[in-house]
Amino acid sequence: MKKICVLSLGLLAAASMSAQTATVKEAEKAFKGVNSYGDYQKAVQVITPAFSNPETQNNAQTYWIPGKAGFKLYDDMYGQKAIGKEVNLDEMGDALLEGYKYALKALSLDTVTDAKGKVKTKFSKEITQTIAGHHADFANSGSGYWDSKNYPKAYEAFMAYVAIPNNPSLGQAAPKALPDSVAAQMAYYAGLAAWQGEMLPEAASAFEKMMEIGYDDMAAYDYAYSVAYQMNDEARKLKYSQIAYDRFGKAKPEFLQRIISSYIAEKKYDDAMNLLETAIKNDPTNGTNYYLIGVLYDDKGDKEKSQEAFKKAVEIDPNNAMANFSYGTSLIQQYERLDEKTGDMSQVEYNKYRVETMNPLLKEASTYLEKAYELDPDNMTNALTNLKIVYYNLNDGANLDRVEKLLL
Repeated sequence: MKKICVLSLGLLAAASMSAQTATVKEAEKAFKGVNSYGDYQKAVQVITPAFSNPETQNNAQTYWIPGKAGFKLYDDMYGQKAIGKEVNLDEMGDALLEGYKYALKALSLDTVTDAKGKVKTKFSKEITQTIAGHHADFANSGSGYWDSKNYPKAYEAFMAYVAIPNNPSLGQAAPKALPDSVAAQMAYYAGLAAWQGEMLPEAASAFEKMMEIGYDDMAAYDYAYSVAYQMNDEARKLKYSQIAYDRFGKAKPEFLQRIISSYIAEKKYDDAMNLLETAIKNDPTNGTNYYLIGVLYDDKGDKEKSQEAFKKAVEIDPNNAMANFSYGTSLIQQYERLDEKTGDMSQVEYNKYRVETMNPLLKEASTYLEKAYELDPDNMTNALTNLKIVYYNLNDGANLDRVEKLLL
């Protein structure tokens, strides 16, 4: 009886193995009859159990069956489109991406060691040639996904287009390396697509690939910084700003400003000062560098040195809106510090001190704050807010009324 039980278990195991083999064969037949992406999905459902079964999950054929079918369906739909038939471009791209995903999995498993220890492959040549032969299709599919606002898939397609030439597993079948300008642009597109799809880590990854290759559009580095900003990732913000500053230098002052902002946020004042001193040495007529020194001292709480730096920035660059705003604001702060020290004065003494010493600071502040608003009215609401303080304390009703109307 015991022998019968053991035999029965052996028969059950054999039956199970046969069942899994039958599943793969059944799926292979199903894929051969695929005429639409809906059919393809149904066929994938048939073979899915084989992806987790010990007998078949490590078999390259298990994955190359749906991989090969995905590429074939893409080719069939592409052919229909070429002769003017209506085709769902997203589904056509989905077939390509699905085929690619399964093909890569099959390729990673396609090694067989024979009795003599020799490693052989069964499907690799076909897989690598198929992937390489469809390389350009990934860029086209990415564009199609972008047009339909399917941004996550656009990201996948663009990144695949960048990755394929550099995939060592494709060996000699790998397509020719992309020119750096093309590869960087495609990585940029992938980053934009991921960003639009609210996939921030993926967007950061794509932009980092773009920066690794090197891209000459300054706006692309602004977008990368925006992603890092949304992620609240100080390390990435600093990294992206440094890469951009190293590449473009003083062509866009914001890159240096972002580096300094990151250093200040991390209280790395010495690093910030060293960088600014180098920048001033290389470009002593750039008022922004002195403005940033003012910001640094302001964060450290050294208001006098901060004010000196802001004043220097305005003297060098009178049309720097932020420098004008900051120097004007520093004069209001100086007024307030002086006011705090008048507690022991009599009213007569205070009135005299205010007229002769304090009010001139406010009048000077108004000149710079008005100039800041004039230079950049769209972004200088704070200048108007500070002007309200100035004109209120100067009892200048006409100007106070004018500023309040501008704030409406």
